[in-house]
Amino acid sequence: MFATCLSCVGCQKQYPMKVGHYNCQRCNGILQVEYDYQRLSDRLKQRLTNKNRFGIWKYKELLPIQDSSEIVSLREGGTKLLRCKRLGRKLGIKKLYVKDETTNPTGSFKDRPMSVAVTKAKEFRVRAVVTASSGNAGASLSAYAARAGIECWVFVPTGTPPGKICQARAYGSKLVIVNGTYSDAFQLAKICTGELKWFNVTSTFFNPYTVEGDKTIGYEISEQLSYDVPDWVLIPVGAGPLLVGCWRGFKEFESFGWTRGLPSMIAVQAEGCAPIVKAFKEGRSTVEPWGHPRTRVSAIADPLQGYPQDGSLALNTVRQSNGLAEACSDEEIIQAVKLLAETEGIFAEPSGASSIAALKKLLEEGKIRKGETVVCVVTGAGLKDPNASMKLYGVPFEIEPNMDEVRKILKLSCKGDS
Repeated sequence: MFATCLSCVGCQKQYPMKVGHYNCQRCNGILQVEYDYQRLSDRLKQRLTNKNRFGIWKYKELLPIQDSSEIVSLREGGTKLLRCKRLGRKLGIKKLYVKDETTNPTGSFKDRPMSVAVTKAKEFRVRAVVTASSGNAGASLSAYAARAGIECWVFVPTGTPPGKICQARAYGSKLVIVNGTYSDAFQLAKICTGELKWFNVTSTFFNPYTVEGDKTIGYEISEQLSYDVPDWVLIPVGAGPLLVGCWRGFKEFESFGWTRGLPSMIAVQAEGCAPIVKAFKEGRSTVEPWGHPRTRVSAIADPLQGYPQDGSLALNTVRQSNGLAEACSDEEIIQAVKLLAETEGIFAEPSGASSIAALKKLLEEGKIRKGETVVCVVTGAGLKDPNASMKLYGVPFEIEPNMDEVRKILKLSCKGDS
């Protein structure tokens, strides 16, 4: 294993990689995994060309796993980077790509961090895992815990889409709906971690191992662009670990000399819960907690109550990358769901399509130039939350089984097109 220790991003105090280390005991800062990059540099040049590896575990030397025999995988990662010409023409940009995370085993990017987290749970020989979730992480953890044979608890806030609740329960987890926000679910999971000694894999920055799985999106984008980097990467953001993880992945590839330059990262939030965007636009270096979320885009509605330092780390990453932060209305995001599906055949849940909504907005404002290369990360599948976008499509035709009724529909369709 090339991972060496955990270190605090604030005071740099180091800790061994053992179960129970979540935040810095000195300053309560965020912990991250450190690696021996000198040893890694020589080892990896040959290993990345290994065609027998697939998905995130192609990069296992860059992940904090000691024993490869403990890996818990459903063949996550390895998702397509799709050149979106039709959508690009609609928006007026030539070099537009979508990193389609909807094709992961449980339908969202969360399979990457959860595969790493549950593998680490097996190494630690824990009895039970727990997460707070707005839905996707809970469904993903439930699947990987089932595969590993580990007891699983999931705390979700009121208003979590039924599809995500059903998915998590199908895998046999103990799912609990908390009457409150995501932050309330987060705090309850944290209390259970201390009192019941469960292994908390909540995919904010609370668990230092989960974010390591997010790095692999940055690796894959670089490889899929023939070891080049885009000008911009747009990422839907709640607390921000996906954005921070991707940025770290791009930086690691550059440090090995495999790519030149770094992309600018764009954090995308919903207007009804946008603490990171608010801090960015006000020129602040720290993020303040949000009040009660007022958005249907539940997967990124994280008010950061009790852990605003997570948002501050994401904010500082945006600034370090010379990036941007943008919020979109629910209507703009829902329209982006429709636009992405109708032009490129990718059905995303609202949070997943928020990157498309933000791109449209930033192009119109001239903050992204039409000749630049852009990657939008689409984080979750549309069937996760179909009710959110159902009203866009109206009531389907219902007819008797004869051709005369089909002809009536054809006439109505022609009138609608005229």
